[in-house]
Amino acid sequence: MHRWRLAFGLGLILICVSWASWRWQPVAAQNPEDDDQPPAVEQPLCFSSTGLCINGAFRRYWETNGGLSQFGYPITAEIRETTSNGIFTVQYFERARFEYHPEHSRQFEVQLGRLGAELYRIAHERETARAGCRYFERTGFNVCEPFRTKWETVGTTPGATSLEIYGLPISPLLVGRDPAGNPISFQWFERGRMELHQSNLVVLGLVGVEYRQREQEPRPTPTPTIPVVPTPAPIEPTAIPTAVLPIPINVPFPDRPCHINVPAPIEGLQAWATLPVVSPPEDEVICVRLIVNGEAAHPAFVNIYRYIGSERIPGTGHTTGLDGTASFVFHVRDLPIGTIPVEVVATFEGREYRTWTSFIHR
Repeated sequence: MHRWRLAFGLGLILICVSWASWRWQPVAAQNPEDDDQPPAVEQPLCFSSTGLCINGAFRRYWETNGGLSQFGYPITAEIRETTSNGIFTVQYFERARFEYHPEHSRQFEVQLGRLGAELYRIAHERETARAGCRYFERTGFNVCEPFRTKWETVGTTPGATSLEIYGLPISPLLVGRDPAGNPISFQWFERGRMELHQSNLVVLGLVGVEYRQREQEPRPTPTPTIPVVPTPAPIEPTAIPTAVLPIPINVPFPDRPCHINVPAPIEGLQAWATLPVVSPPEDEVICVRLIVNGEAAHPAFVNIYRYIGSERIPGTGHTTGLDGTASFVFHVRDLPIGTIPVEVVATFEGREYRTWTSFIHR
């Protein structure tokens, strides 16, 4: 009995000592720079295809707001980078740049960088509001279908809003070709680029990849020069060119002449759809204007080509009138549903001019 009491007493003492040592264990010093890092979650999300992982707040944001289809794979680890708003921990994805902002609440601690605005710096004239489109007064551009649905749908998810994911439009609807040479329609936004491909599927451009490639290109070293102060010369008055204004012309539909939806005159070849979105029984009228050396080009031969998938279908050529303008009719009932890219080729005084436009058959 005495031995049992002695063993019990020793065990009780050991338990008390162990509890006290755990209770008074010193706390490790915290690195002040840890506040600038996204807090870790249970496990990072890693991708064998890239060998990179998403962790902490970046993983939560990625998973909540669309994941792979919205942002793509990570193309960098978390890095410290100087942006236009300061120095932050960032991570690049194929279609976005995540920025960690510890100064904000958890809801806004992850924000998307303005890669669209940093990549695309071309200024366009403001548009007027169009029927069926969403007009943004602040930037002066329309977002029409199918980009409008893509832009507005994000705001219905549990995650960030459309403005936080895409931002405002910073360009009108543009047309061009993808790397494979296929025609596409696209539009730039503050934080990215929407693209409409031949399959009528809206995808987001690889702005993260494009930005990283641009930043990694070697920059040319400027050659130092010795400034030379020129002798002031008499200032000659600069002649102000006469503005070239479109003159209304006769087109197949008197109630839809080419001055509808017409852009401001500029040097070169322009093309526009009188109805950006059209449905049968109405037909589409594509108008073309050519200005060379500040004057309307007449007579210039113009032809147009519509694209159905990868097929390039020529139209019937026309010559421009005295105002440098010509028009072409598209019978919409004969065309597939979706965006119809249109290539315009004009020839004047031995020189060729090209441009693109498009319209939506709904």
